[in-house]
Amino acid sequence: MPADIREFFDAYRDAFNRLDGGAVSAFYQVPSMISHSSNEGLFVDAAALIANNEALCAMYRDSGFLRAEYVENALIAQGPHFFVADLSWTIHRDNQAPQRFNTTYQLVRRGDAAPAWKIEHVTAYSEQRFWKNDE
Repeated sequence: MPADIREFFDAYRDAFNRLDGGAVSAFYQVPSMISHSSNEGLFVDAAALIANNEALCAMYRDSGFLRAEYVENALIAQGPHFFVADLSWTIHRDNQAPQRFNTTYQLVRRGDAAPAWKIEHVTAYSEQRFWKNDE
């Protein structure tokens, strides 16, 4: 994994490990899209994106979240402005077996002055939220 991409995902993981939905949201391009088996979210404004990530962090917190870690599965460099990364995540919780799932990220960076990478689309293709309390 290129160093700048690893730094990006390490900082993204660290924001989740702090359960800071606002900080997690700062890694996303607006607009962006998040897809998983039970839902899709198209976020055309920052407020909706932040609300989504704060709710996700709250669900994690309520489920006994301790920390997240990742390893890379596959990487596709697509020139200087696009990158695809498929990661395996492990979520550790109090008194529970680790949760493992895979997520693909489409990253983008706009402009020529070494702008930061941003997430444009996420596909959480194997995450099952078995720990979520469905009401």
